[in-house]
Amino acid sequence: MQSKTLILLAVSTLSLCATVFVVQAVPTGRESANAQTDTQDPGAAHWTHRQDARHHRGANGSPAVRATIFDLRAMDRLYRASGKTSALPALYRDVLAKTHNPKLRNYLYMRLARLQSAPTNPDAAIATLRQSLDENLARAEPKQDRG
Repeated sequence: MQSKTLILLAVSTLSLCATVFVVQAVPTGRESANAQTDTQDPGAAHWTHRQDARHHRGANGSPAVRATIFDLRAMDRLYRASGKTSALPALYRDVLAKTHNPKLRNYLYMRLARLQSAPTNPDAAIATLRQSLDENLARAEPKQDRG
């Protein structure tokens, strides 16, 4: 009887130790996300939702811009869930026509370029990104004083 108790105690201890090692070996959410990004194509890493969200929720973004981006993401998810992905470029172009906010315009251009490049149409995505670059360069140039 004592040998069975000792064997049961030894097996329980070993299984407990094995569980502790397994729990310590499982990566946390942040570590697993970094590992996943590291294994992907480095050129495609900038398209990930995580980095896209991190870039646009910075301290420089106003609450109105963040709320607009939040709404756009929610609409994006609904359009995709309902199978109406083809309507997303029109939505992004409509919002582009209504806003002059540089942060929001950059976000919209990136989303639009991502949609255009998805069905292997890199030329349209390049044209969209070039338009965004031209706008950013125009804003970055100092205003010339006339007089």
